[in-house]
Amino acid sequence: MGTKESLLSPAANKIFEMKYARELSSGEKETWEQTIHRVSEHVASIEEGEATQMAAMAQFYRVMYEQSFLPGGRTLANAGTNVQNLMNCFVLPIEDSRESIYTSLKDAAEIFAWGGGVGYNFSNLRGKGERVNTTGGLASGPLSFMGLYDQTGEVISQASRRGAQMGILNIDHPDIRDFIQYKSELDDRNARILKEFGKNDRLKKVLADSQLTHFNLSVAITDDYMVSGDYEILELIAGNAWKNGDPGMYFIDRANADNMVPYLGTLDATNPCGEVPLLPYEACCLGSLNLYNFYGAGVFDWEYLRDVIRVAVRFLDNVQELNETPVAEINVNTRATRRLGLGVMGLADLLAEMGIPYNSDEALEFCDNLAFFIGRESWMASMELAIERGPFEAFDEDRVNWALIDKFDLDRRPVRNVAITSIAPTGTISIISDVNGGIEPFFAHSYKRNITEGVGNTAKDTIEQAAVSDTVKTAHDITWEKHVDMQAAWQRWVDNAVSKTINMPSNATKDDIMEAYIKAWEQGLKGITVYRDGSKIFQILERK
Repeated sequence: MGTKESLLSPAANKIFEMKYARELSSGEKETWEQTIHRVSEHVASIEEGEATQMAAMAQFYRVMYEQSFLPGGRTLANAGTNVQNLMNCFVLPIEDSRESIYTSLKDAAEIFAWGGGVGYNFSNLRGKGERVNTTGGLASGPLSFMGLYDQTGEVISQASRRGAQMGILNIDHPDIRDFIQYKSELDDRNARILKEFGKNDRLKKVLADSQLTHFNLSVAITDDYMVSGDYEILELIAGNAWKNGDPGMYFIDRANADNMVPYLGTLDATNPCGEVPLLPYEACCLGSLNLYNFYGAGVFDWEYLRDVIRVAVRFLDNVQELNETPVAEINVNTRATRRLGLGVMGLADLLAEMGIPYNSDEALEFCDNLAFFIGRESWMASMELAIERGPFEAFDEDRVNWALIDKFDLDRRPVRNVAITSIAPTGTISIISDVNGGIEPFFAHSYKRNITEGVGNTAKDTIEQAAVSDTVKTAHDITWEKHVDMQAAWQRWVDNAVSKTINMPSNATKDDIMEAYIKAWEQGLKGITVYRDGSKIFQILERK
């Protein structure tokens, strides 16, 4: 039977039914209202006392009904069901032993089965051809094991959702050149096959699923390397990113400068989209504010934003408490730090509605102020929760790194969470909210989105309303310098990291990419992903 009338637009409702709506005992699918009721009730269930639970549930329902805040996809899909995993992404450690490699592979398989994605740093594995002391044989190197993890992600999927993965390798690893060039060589091979046999849909699908095609790759680069001026490896990265957008870069020292708990370890890896650097066995608890909803009648409603931030931080902290994964170490470590990932979506829609060009100095100044406000209010909410519930378990007042608190000019008080803000891509939840993803500009005035279940056309009412002016700037109208500036404006005040694509035109050069890398590092970014238009054989977004 079909779904009853929904509050969502037809396009949003289609994605909602496909991704998140549960089937009821009647055979009907949940409506959007039933879903957010299910989620609100479950997330409020840990509040003390029936009256407090009902009040929290009403607040959680309100902000989701108004679409001012939505949690990550796994929370929407699983809260209030028999699936206890409510988080999207995790990081698993990999040491240089068969036991560690296959233990993490088993743990990754469990995570994939429940709809999660995983990031890893493979740098502890010895290089290809190095001697293995225990057996006397030769090591096969990190890339061979990445292939094993990739194949596992393909075999084990949940509801057509393939497990996303991020593979990171340190810049000083002996196999770094092979790692950097892997996807370019794969694309060259696929291009030759397509040229020889023709671009039929079946062949394109087979090639699109080639080994490591779905594995995000990133090189971990230190500050020491960036100041050395010896950029041979950086030039190799730029050349391969020019060809197909891979690999990305992870400025590992910049990430660890904001590590509140260095005594627990190093942030060696990130989640698959790069917006949350994580300790081993940590998870990211994601949710996003819909910025478009805070503007009306020519005024941005800062008080409403403050209210929703406090509700959202409490919501996500509750999710941390409720979440259970099949990997015991994740449950222990995640509760010890209670890391959150509160982000935003709909920035492009907001700026268009306000009549501010995305690539203007006015936009950068506004976003700097907005990111500061969200960050400061989030930490104040976490401090209030710490008074009510206690600080995160691993909190040690004498050992924590206070950098994240000090930059907001806040008193050094116990906090409930080790980090709070992060900018995720917000793929499907932004479609449900009928806004553009994350802090990205509109991709084009009209475009189609290639998704797993098919190809859909996407058009924004905001663009159509504002297209008569010069207000709306799309990703391809904006210089790469302004893309980096926008990411930096947010990263300045974001605790975790910012996921954003630095779009470049098809005629961009390798030198342009090199300059973007250096500018990104100079401006304090924790990571950067560059995409030159048309450089991938298979694109997610295509201009019409």
